[in-house]
Amino acid sequence: MASADLWQLYRIADSYYRRGRTQEEISRKENISRSQVSRLLDKARDLGIVRIEVNLPEDLEAEPLKGFLKQHLKLEKLILVPAEKDWDDHMTADAIARTAAAQLPRLLKGSMVVGAGWGETMYRTAAALKHHPIGGDPLVVPLIGTSGSNNPYLQINTIIDRLSDNLGGDSFFANLPAFREKNVPFTAYENKRLNMLHEYWNHVDTAVFGLGSRDSGKGSFDEEVSPASQQRIWETDVVGDVLAQFFFEDGSFLPKDGSYHTNAFPVERLKSLPRSICLAGGPQKADALLAGARSGFFKTLITDTRTAGLLYDKLRSEMTQ
Repeated sequence: MASADLWQLYRIADSYYRRGRTQEEISRKENISRSQVSRLLDKARDLGIVRIEVNLPEDLEAEPLKGFLKQHLKLEKLILVPAEKDWDDHMTADAIARTAAAQLPRLLKGSMVVGAGWGETMYRTAAALKHHPIGGDPLVVPLIGTSGSNNPYLQINTIIDRLSDNLGGDSFFANLPAFREKNVPFTAYENKRLNMLHEYWNHVDTAVFGLGSRDSGKGSFDEEVSPASQQRIWETDVVGDVLAQFFFEDGSFLPKDGSYHTNAFPVERLKSLPRSICLAGGPQKADALLAGARSGFFKTLITDTRTAGLLYDKLRSEMTQ
């Protein structure tokens, strides 16, 4: 076909499919009949100048996936964030955090004592949260102690401060280390603060926290615990951690190390809270999320579509075995 004819096909197809002109308008502009326009549009499709795709919108496409995962993981709420295949961990955390920041005021409505965890997604969520008071003057308390490292994602008091300020509530800063060697005693002041924190923990009605994979903890705890304690963790087949408490595929926990205290809300108690919200995603966390959901550590999950697809595949694979 002559290039002039191909150019006419392209011009007509572009006018019709991209610019939204009617066949009648095109026929007048091209000085040809309307039936000729229709035939030339068919020819443009036959030659591949026009390729028509029909795609289900992402929000609708995700609905069957959400229904399947909610049912099989016994979740009350599942919020999926569209994710690209080439995203790294930081991009995934940022996308989840932005969605979580938009959803938390609604999810936390009616909460009186909100417990918050640490981690990159939690830190980014607190940073992205807009001022949106949820009413009732809620108290936001840490679910884990402070970190002595320079890692901003582990600065629990920063997270607590931003959450409480933007949710229109108060905050409690424990100022207690997340990890402390057992041979170092607590001061009288620290014991007082620790007792106050435990009392607040007894009244937590909503927990918001992240979840770590087996490997993500390696960069988090290297400044917090001894090399021997680290080695003890990495030599096991734990799949992840919540609030620095490592768990296995069956939901059981790695026994506590006898060399140090961990100041953290007991993960087992998350199961009995009215609301427990996990913010986590990324392919490397799929095994941990699967085990955590099955164990009832959280009732609401905000994750990305790529991770949700992996969870779906794992569940389907188990069902066909």
